Amino acid sequence: MNELLLQFLKDSSSASNGLIRHLTSEKDFLNLVIEGGRLMNLYCQPAYTALPNHRHNYVELVYMYSGESVHTINSTRKIKLETNDLLLLRQGTNHAMEPPGENDLAVHFLLLPEFFTHPALMTEDGSVLRHFIAGAAVCNNSVADYLHFHLKDILPAQNLLENMIWSLMTKKRNRQEINQATMGILIMELLEDADNVEFHHLAQYEEQIALKAFQYLENYYPSATLEEFSIMTMHPSYYISRLFKRYFQMTFTECLKMIRLSRAANYLMSTAKPVEQIILEIGYENSSYFHRLFKERYGLTPKQYRDRGKD
Repeated sequence: MNELLLQFLKDSSSASNGLIRHLTSEKDFLNLVIEGGRLMNLYCQPAYTALPNHRHNYVELVYMYSGESVHTINSTRKIKLETNDLLLLRQGTNHAMEPPGENDLAVHFLLLPEFFTHPALMTEDGSVLRHFIAGAAVCNNSVADYLHFHLKDILPAQNLLENMIWSLMTKKRNRQEINQATMGILIMELLEDADNVEFHHLAQYEEQIALKAFQYLENYYPSATLEEFSIMTMHPSYYISRLFKRYFQMTFTECLKMIRLSRAANYLMSTAKPVEQIILEIGYENSSYFHRLFKERYGLTPKQYRDRGKD
């Protein structure tokens, strides 16, 4: 542990003491970030001073440089950070911190959503972290309320975090670009160690994605495609397919076919629309293909199905 950096953080902790004590509203916390037009800022949590419950429109990254601290997420979930732990909190998450001791140094990085639009941060990985970052970039709800990393044995990640602290401490020119690039490298390092992350509400999030996909098919079945839904939700198509199969025991394409044929059957029974018109309205262009699918599902041709309904 670098003594000069340690002293800087202790001094920063003391300097932050009066500031933190007067933070009472969400606007106060926002002003911490946007002061001077910067996209990124940091402060070190003062000893013996609690961080009151707050909610903000930026991403917060808490790095436990030494000691330990206790955080409360959304007023219910308690998280204990130990030395070299890293906590990422998405915008909109309620967060509070119990008073740290004299040697408990928690470094808070405050990041506006625009920070995450840097090319170095827009990875193509389909992991939890990738979705967390993508959600931050567009100010949408992310994959989880928080991500909790254990970096005790990941020295490269520790070094990158220290480099960002050094950059802000020494007030280097172009430090914003330097720190964005450094953060991108840090994320790539974390992607290599996905087993070290803990998250909250992932199951609920994935279920919501699957349900949203089903609703999309229900509403837009004439033109719905997996590719379009993938773009809408910023999730890879293979990820959508896997979730859909898990929750509905059928593929995205199988469900689309089921909905289209169900709509066709309903039209045949409740309207006098010509079969060829129905085929076009439900999203098919190939008449013989539709007739084959319909016969496979209902055991009757469309005409036989309609005629049976008249009996």
